[in-house]
Amino acid sequence: MRAIAALAVLVYHFSIQFMAAGGSESHWFYYVFNQIGYAGVDFFFVISGYIMWITTQTINSQHPVLEFAYKRATRIYFGYWPYFFIGLAFVTLNPGLLSPQVNLLGSLFLTELETTSLLIQVAWTLQYELYFYALFALLLVFPREQAMKAVVALTAIIMAWQLYLYLQPNMLDHANDSRLLHFLLSPFCLEFFAGCALGRFFQSQRLKHLKLVLLVGLSLLALAIYIQETLLEASLIGSNHTNLRITLFGTAAVLLLAVLIETEMRGRVLLKRFSTILGGASYSIYLSHTIVITMVFAWGLQNWILLNSQSPGLWIGLLMLLTVLYSIIHYLWIEQPLMTMAKNIQKRLFQS
Repeated sequence: MRAIAALAVLVYHFSIQFMAAGGSESHWFYYVFNQIGYAGVDFFFVISGYIMWITTQTINSQHPVLEFAYKRATRIYFGYWPYFFIGLAFVTLNPGLLSPQVNLLGSLFLTELETTSLLIQVAWTLQYELYFYALFALLLVFPREQAMKAVVALTAIIMAWQLYLYLQPNMLDHANDSRLLHFLLSPFCLEFFAGCALGRFFQSQRLKHLKLVLLVGLSLLALAIYIQETLLEASLIGSNHTNLRITLFGTAAVLLLAVLIETEMRGRVLLKRFSTILGGASYSIYLSHTIVITMVFAWGLQNWILLNSQSPGLWIGLLMLLTVLYSIIHYLWIEQPLMTMAKNIQKRLFQS
């Protein structure tokens, strides 16, 4: 699912390039992926919550909170920093691409909360990942039987805040005045908590009606397309529709992830080789594709396709394929060695 989520975000952004290069708005590629591709982010958040809950069940360390925080921080930063410096080198060579509002230091440490001020703008999701990990590190302080109660309490607080915003819509006009609060109580946190709840569910329960759950999950994706195309005539991206986005895509992510978990528990792993390679490279795919798109724009390839080709889909498909291939190489040659180094440091720091 991580592989599918990363590829969904990739094709979403490339669907925009497809249009800019002369593609048709009615083409299936643009119609489908521009409507739901960005939901890969929602799937990532649910997956993160599930993985955090499962992987910390058997944690055995004298310093569980510190070791957990170290592992998750290195996972985020050691995967992100190579792409940050690649992006920095590219804008240094092409200074016209660097917006004056970009906060380089805040981009480096992912502390800049204004998305448009990040060097790599898709890194806004990594900020939520870091926040999720910080919250979960705090949950490790609680006895395991109390951790889910803490998750429920945090969920209630966030839902109460979102209800307050709904009843006081003028508060959204002052989002810049309380950006940190909006970040800390974001509805995206609910997707992470839903993943935790899913992990807790599978500790003692099994999914009985597999096909029905799969059907409902896919139906929610279809419903999201219908709502955007027919009722809203706009996507669910943006603060005005975030709660609806979470309801549709977050719920779909929970249901579809549950189907895959149950399928594996029944002894069947879907697309094992595909999942091993592209699932591992999903972080790299997620970060690399926006840099590739920036390069395509900077080098004028987008305009060249528009003026010289009757088949923009073929060129966009080729660019996507090259992006995925590079991401796999980056994962094997750069990301994995950095994570091995992080693990070796971890052993020295936390060895009992």
